[in-house]
Amino acid sequence: MTNKLNLERMKNSPIFKLDFYKTGHHEQYPEGTEVVYSTFIPRSNKFLPYADKAVFFGLQGFIKSYLMEGMDKWFFSQPREEVLYEYKFFMEKTLGSKSFNVDHIAALHDLGYMPLLIKALPEGTRVPMRVAMFTIENTNPDFYWLTNYVESVMSAIIWKTVVSATVSYKYRSEFDKYIEKTGLDAFGVNFQGHDFSYRGMGGDEAAQLSGAGHLVNFLGTDTIPAIIYLQNYYNADIETELVGTSIPSTEYSVMCAGGAVNEFATIEKLMT
Repeated sequence: MTNKLNLERMKNSPIFKLDFYKTGHHEQYPEGTEVVYSTFIPRSNKFLPYADKAVFFGLQGFIKSYLMEGMDKWFFSQPREEVLYEYKFFMEKTLGSKSFNVDHIAALHDLGYMPLLIKALPEGTRVPMRVAMFTIENTNPDFYWLTNYVESVMSAIIWKTVVSATVSYKYRSEFDKYIEKTGLDAFGVNFQGHDFSYRGMGGDEAAQLSGAGHLVNFLGTDTIPAIIYLQNYYNADIETELVGTSIPSTEYSVMCAGGAVNEFATIEKLMT
């Protein structure tokens, strides 16, 4: 065993992706607790009053990327002594504890998988407020604490995809309504709502997740990783189907590069 922290492992391990307040829950549940059953529910639409229902999307991607790939690569396949040392050291150092109990983390590593049962509505379902999108519970009585341990990162990931899928659905609904009124080509609606999630989102992963939620309802996107996300976690096949697309467009830096005197030449170059 080494006493040197592996910061890359700690950065990526889902075992560290939680709120501090949850770290002691394994000792706080009543004696004899065997099952913790939780629900994931859109409780209110007060910030999106035009959306009476939320579009459920993102659970499958979360399960595959965090509960399977992430846990396998950064926890279960890592040396037991090292991951336990890092977890214990970190909790004791940050919480000021002199003897933080990590037996529950050791038991999970020994088990070798996430003993969780998740039941869900089909992704893409429009779910009314205060109705559960999915439920989660532990399947092994020794890991009752694990049900809500994963809530922090699960909420951070899935709310992003749900909100983006819901907002883009509302835009799509409005576009479809006016296409029907005007009698124009309905296929064009796929590109009339275009995604630029790399503008304003909180980092690369947020842009990827938001862009994927947008593609539930449209085909137009400038967020390349969103297409790759759907390829990796939703069985999209860019070789046989159109998942998302855009064009190699110009921008201000290109149009201004020739200066005002060469403006016509710049446009002529692009057109020819």
